[in-house]
Amino acid sequence: MKSLEISSKRQGLSLLVVAVLSLAWAAAAAQTTVFDNVRVLTMTGSGVVSGARVVVDGEKIISVGAAKGAIDADATVIDGAGKTLMPGLADMHVHYFNEDDGAVFLANSVTTVRNPWGTSQTLNMDAGAKNGSLMGPHIATSGPLMDGPKPIWGEGSMKITSPDQAVGAVESQRTTGYTAVKLYEGLTPEIYRAAVAAAKERNMQVWTHTPDGMSVNELLDLKVDSLEHFDNVDDVLLPEGATADGYFARWAAADSAKMAALASRSAESGMWHSPTMSVILQRYVYGADPEGFFQRPESNYIGPGLMQWWQGSAQRIGPYTDERKAAAVKQKQFLKSLYDAGAPVLLGTDTPNPFVLPGFAIHDELALFVDSGIPVEDVLRIATADAAKFLRQEGEWGVVAADARADLVLLDADPREQLDTLRRPAGVMINGRWHNRSDLDGVMAELKARVAEAREKSAAAE
Repeated sequence: MKSLEISSKRQGLSLLVVAVLSLAWAAAAAQTTVFDNVRVLTMTGSGVVSGARVVVDGEKIISVGAAKGAIDADATVIDGAGKTLMPGLADMHVHYFNEDDGAVFLANSVTTVRNPWGTSQTLNMDAGAKNGSLMGPHIATSGPLMDGPKPIWGEGSMKITSPDQAVGAVESQRTTGYTAVKLYEGLTPEIYRAAVAAAKERNMQVWTHTPDGMSVNELLDLKVDSLEHFDNVDDVLLPEGATADGYFARWAAADSAKMAALASRSAESGMWHSPTMSVILQRYVYGADPEGFFQRPESNYIGPGLMQWWQGSAQRIGPYTDERKAAAVKQKQFLKSLYDAGAPVLLGTDTPNPFVLPGFAIHDELALFVDSGIPVEDVLRIATADAAKFLRQEGEWGVVAADARADLVLLDADPREQLDTLRRPAGVMINGRWHNRSDLDGVMAELKARVAEAREKSAAAE
């Protein structure tokens, strides 16, 4: 199954049809911000700290401790009474090429995204978020997608036809400033192995699909960094001697013992799985009832081009059959098997595939991890501290601790008890800038109005 459906639609497709907004995020970052008398989910060995004071200077956390003593008269003080402070979430599989999505990520508590198909625009967007010219999350990105002689996604990919060319492509991406490569399905085994070796020699991460002619077990042997979408995992989970026709049939027939064995091998290899449950599972639920989905409030942020694409996709998705339901059960079972085996996993959505809306979809992903049997506290850790660990930045962000990056969300409730509180943070801090609920609401109202106007113009043109 090809999970990604966006490349051929990258040109001229706008998720949120809006102009550049000039609100408070472009202002100079405050020097000192103090969150006072707040419950803190540190995502460190310190656990939960109640009645705490968190002091931030610019982009860095200075201290986390008891709320006592005088506060600098020049500091911006945020009353945290009755609220919970935690690291912002990381959506570890997005295709973020539309600047307008940035504010939506932040409004949904997402302060970091991993973009496994980048361009120079992606690097510029990350720089813009840092300097305040763009409201958006931090971006970890690979370079352009590397595929074989017949790229699945056409001109948006690098066409690699030999091992030497693969080495050259990896080196080119390294010198451009990328720290990871994304390897795709059309690469031959020989070319794929050359690309993996070249990336490892340059200390670059390998984010990958399973190439044609290779198996997941071979990727584990190569110790690639991450496998996306459980890609081709179903091929090795069938009971001995069994056959099944099609993606959903294979998953529905998956063997529990083989799941446990593959999970154990994944733990030994250290390869992270990024299942993107929103796109391999939840989009089929939503796609079976598209009109119900389009009645949801968040659908007010779907631009006309994206709406047309998703409506067409719904016709191809069809009903949510018993076979698909059975496949979903097994997919969640395999995710739980990975967790039980201690194999590392990432939480990501694969937005903006059909019915996977930027920012909003993170809440589906969180809920699906919980529904798979992973405790809420561990799901929150996976979405914060573990994401930083995967990117080789453990302790630098994804935690509330001294010297860490101050990517923070302030919540009206404890997410361990009320996960949906992350849908509407009381405020978000990123790149030294504090965006309170009023700021976020203002941005979202502006986006909604512009999307409505774009829809009207599109309807009139038709």
